[in-house]
Amino acid sequence: MKILLTNDDGYMSEGLNTLSEVLEKAGHEIWICAPTFERSASSHAMTLREDITITEYRPNRYHCSGMPADCILYASRVGLFGEKPDVVISGINHGYNISTDVLYSGTVAAAREAAINGLKAIAISAAKDGNGRFAFREGATFVRDNLSFFMELIDDSTIISINVPPNPNGKAKPANLAYLEYHDAIATKRNEEIHVVDPSSVRFGTSVILTLKGGTGPTQRCMTEESDFQAVQDGYIAVTAIEVLPAIDSAVQSKLASLGE
Repeated sequence: MKILLTNDDGYMSEGLNTLSEVLEKAGHEIWICAPTFERSASSHAMTLREDITITEYRPNRYHCSGMPADCILYASRVGLFGEKPDVVISGINHGYNISTDVLYSGTVAAAREAAINGLKAIAISAAKDGNGRFAFREGATFVRDNLSFFMELIDDSTIISINVPPNPNGKAKPANLAYLEYHDAIATKRNEEIHVVDPSSVRFGTSVILTLKGGTGPTQRCMTEESDFQAVQDGYIAVTAIEVLPAIDSAVQSKLASLGE
């Protein structure tokens, strides 16, 4: 297959290059268009008022100064590779993109942008263990072994998101999305020291520097049956089919009909 790889961690990232290596050894033709710089948590942001620079650093390997979604938009519309890929794979992301994290993820957004442009797409993310080792090799092998199966399931309306735990138990599990909460994720920053947020420190005419604390672990807001959050906690590789267009609440939509009466 002709496979276009991208991510939000940047073109030099270990996850992307491990995936490229494994798929290339399996006989696939690999193309890359990934961000020049890290673009984590960029979601589906796109560059509107600045120029985009795309640089070839190896044959069929490009890095793009824009966002992950820009990488896919320009790669598909400008014709960098002369033809369309059979599939776009975004990742392997450095860290999970589970549950509500898919809304913030540049990795998942790149896959979504590919689907919007009529391409089949997969996003894959992996977590690290206590020694700092990410499950990139396990994730890349899982994609390699199941790619033909996934290709039968996806189209331009559905993408697949895969999350690989640090020490996977060798089994995959279809999983739902859930609501996550990051308790104490926001802190104030004074003199390069991180403190718990004190709302009283923000007064009229004053300002406070806020930061997101790294390494904050999420909790599941409410119990969601068969969630990806729980699946990876139990050692499974979580696989989720995500619709490209946000779902419409039919019950509320029917009540909105009264607006036209």
